[in-house]
Amino acid sequence: MLEVLKELKETRGVRVAALLSEDGFVVEEVREESAPEASLLAARYATVLGTAKALAQTLGQERVEEVMVEYPEGALLLVPLPGHHLLLFLDGAKSLGRVRLALKRALPKIQEALA
Repeated sequence: MLEVLKELKETRGVRVAALLSEDGFVVEEVREESAPEASLLAARYATVLGTAKALAQTLGQERVEEVMVEYPEGALLLVPLPGHHLLLFLDGAKSLGRVRLALKRALPKIQEALA
């Protein structure tokens, strides 16, 4: 799993790549030295994801595939996985396309590692 997170972190624009347990604890993390620790981000992600799930229900959707929150200095991606969550912190939304492409390639490897 750590290798897949390292691959994601090597994608230009990714500052933090972390696998979180369903209850918000950091399982594994790769980050730039100057980036916030995943544990600081994970402490609040449950609120964001819970709100996204409630919105999905209101819209009649079965599940949330990805949540993105954009800030002036970066963007946060949360991807629900079976029993876990993937957290990516980016340098900004301009990196989103390349990161989503890397994520599309990485997700099968992550799901296989979690099985």
